Amino acid sequence: MNDTLVIIPIRLKSSRFPNKPFAKIGDLPMLHHVYNRVLDFTENLILAICDQEVKDYCEKMKLKYIMTNPNHQSGSDRIGEALKKLEDKINFKYVINVQGDMPFIRENHVDLLKERLLKFQMSTLACPFINLNEVKDSSKVKVLIDKNNYALDFSRSLDDKLKVNKSIFHHIGIYGYHKDFLLTFISLSPSKRELSENLEQLRIIEKDKIGISLVKEEILGVDTKEDLDRVNRLIYNNE
Repeated sequence: MNDTLVIIPIRLKSSRFPNKPFAKIGDLPMLHHVYNRVLDFTENLILAICDQEVKDYCEKMKLKYIMTNPNHQSGSDRIGEALKKLEDKINFKYVINVQGDMPFIRENHVDLLKERLLKFQMSTLACPFINLNEVKDSSKVKVLIDKNNYALDFSRSLDDKLKVNKSIFHHIGIYGYHKDFLLTFISLSPSKRELSENLEQLRIIEKDKIGISLVKEEILGVDTKEDLDRVNRLIYNNE
């Protein structure tokens, strides 16, 4: 991991789940739980934050952070600003964007992202849907995957149920980038579809390919309070 920096973008404002970074997983706020999970396998880690409340918490708990503009359109834009501020102090080849609501992140997930970066400038993960109710949920993003393991499209809706878990999978919002490519990414204007679907990766697929690694296990993210309840049951009650 010496060639890789993990950045976790954090913001309190969320239309679906306000104040989500401070939602508790066990006794810890979610942002701290995810930070600790990443810290288990690398010290090349920093939070990209934009809220005074989060800054106060980071300073109290001695978490590494950097302040960014609160008005960014996406997590990639936020970590891109963080990277620019850090660039003269670091010398990493790859940057990994771990969402602050991914409490089950593991080192092998990051390794899979880096493996795809041997062929692509940007990479992400996907897994099978666990049931059709999940497929119908607009908070669960769908990715259409080419036979050569890159993304053809991302969407919150689904056009063809027959392709579920065959060529359409559940997208997991963790990204890997070549450092220079990330800086190119954030220089591009958001696309119309990106803004309408609130999916930052749509900015790229019109211009470049995003490599996909499929994992068998579900990497549960926390998009809703129901997700948070399930995460706590899985971690602490062995569901």
